[in-house]
Amino acid sequence: MMRNKCLTILFFVALLLFLYGELQAASIFQQVGIASSPNPVGSGARAVGMGGAFIGVADDATAASWNPAGLIQLEKPELSIVGEYFNRSDQFSSDQHPEIDNTGRVDDVNLNYFSATYPFHFYRNMVVSINYQRLYDFERNFDYRFNYSDAGLDVMQDKHFDQDGFLGALGFAASIEIIPSLSFGATLNLWTDELLWDNGWNAKFSESAVGTLAGTPVTINTKIKDDYSEFRGINANFGLLWNINKYVTLGGVVKTPFKASLKHKFSFDQVQTFGPPVNAVITSRENYSENVDLDMPLSYGAGLAVRFSDVFTMDIDVYRTDWSEFFLEDGQGNKFSPIDGRPKNESNVKDTTQVRIGGEYLFISQTKNIIVPVRVGAFYDPEPSEDEVKDFYGIAVGSGIAYKQFIFDAAYQFRWGNNVDTGNLIATSEADVRQHSVLASIIFHF
Repeated sequence: MMRNKCLTILFFVALLLFLYGELQAASIFQQVGIASSPNPVGSGARAVGMGGAFIGVADDATAASWNPAGLIQLEKPELSIVGEYFNRSDQFSSDQHPEIDNTGRVDDVNLNYFSATYPFHFYRNMVVSINYQRLYDFERNFDYRFNYSDAGLDVMQDKHFDQDGFLGALGFAASIEIIPSLSFGATLNLWTDELLWDNGWNAKFSESAVGTLAGTPVTINTKIKDDYSEFRGINANFGLLWNINKYVTLGGVVKTPFKASLKHKFSFDQVQTFGPPVNAVITSRENYSENVDLDMPLSYGAGLAVRFSDVFTMDIDVYRTDWSEFFLEDGQGNKFSPIDGRPKNESNVKDTTQVRIGGEYLFISQTKNIIVPVRVGAFYDPEPSEDEVKDFYGIAVGSGIAYKQFIFDAAYQFRWGNNVDTGNLIATSEADVRQHSVLASIIFHF
C-alpha cells in the first residue's frame, strides 16, 4: 500500500513540476529586455548634452546617426570618437510578494561612436563619412526571492537573472547640397558580427527552490540559457535639412525597418529531488538551436532648430517608433512580440512618441581661439508595452572646450521611470528604473 502511495505521489509530483518548469522557461526566452533606451536615437556627447534634441541641428559627425543631411554643414575633414559610461539600477517591489523587493545594478564602459568624415565639391558640395554606432545595450542582472504556492506545491525560490550583449552597426553616410538652403543625406547601416564586435545578447537564469508538495520535501534546481547571436541586417537613415532662413532650420529623418537574422540557442536543465516517502530524483533537459528573424520597426522624426544669435541655439524634436511592427519569427514560422511575449495575433504593443528639447550657449574668447559651450536638455522617452507605454523621462547637461582644430565634449544624462511594469521578467512586480550615462567625445579637424 505504501508503495502504491509513493508511486501515485511521484507521478503527480513529476507532472506538476514538469509543467511548472515549462512555465518558468517560457517566461524567460519569449521577451527581449533592452537595458538602454529601446528607441533608436543617435550618438555623441554634444547631442546628448542637449537632451538628444539634435535632428534640426545635426552639424557634427554624429549627424550620420541623427540626421545625415546635416553632414553637409561640415567644412573640414574630421575624426571623432565617443566613449560612454552607463549605469542602471532597477528597484523591484511587489504588493503581492514582498519577498521580491530588491535592487539590481549594472554598469559598463564602452565605445559609443566612431567616425571619419570628408567634405568635398563635385558639381555640388558633398560630404561622405564612415562611422560605427553602438545603439542597443542589454546588460542587466538581479537576484530575488519568490514564494511559489499552487496545487499543494509550496516552495521558496531563490532566483538569479543575468543578461549581457549589445547591437552595433557600421554606417556609410553621404550628404549633398541640393540648393544652398536644402540638403539631403543617407546612412547605410550594416548590422553584422563579422567585423570587430559581436552582435547579439544572451540571458542566463538560475533558480534554487526548496519546499514541500503535499508534505513531501522537494528541492528544485533550474538553469536556463538563452542566446541570440550573429545579428545581421541592413537598413538606412534618410534625412533632410532645410534652412528656412538664417534663424530657423527644419530637419527630418526616417530610419527604415528591416529584417534581421539571428541564431538562437536555448537550453533548459532541471533537477527535482524528493524526500521520503518518495526518495527520488527526476532530471529534465531540453536543448535546441534554430535560425530566427527579427522584424525591426520603422522610426521617423522631425526637429526644429532656432538660432537666436550666433552663440545661442535651441532645438525641439518629435520622434516616433512603430513598436507594434516589432516581431520575432522562430524556426517553426511562429511570430510573437519580443516586448510582451505574446503571439502576433494576440499582441497589442503600443508605439512610442518621444519629445526632446535642448539648447546650447557658446562662450567665445575675445581671440576666438577658445570656445566653451554650455548645454542643457530634457526629454520624454517612453518604452513600448502591452496596451500602454511605459513612461520614462530624462534630463541632461553638457559642456566642453574647442581650441583650434581640437574639440572635447562631455555630457551627463539621467533617465528614469517609476512604477514600471516588469511584465514576465518578475511576475507581479513593478520597478523604479534609474539610468545614468556619461559620454565624452574628442574631435580632430584636419
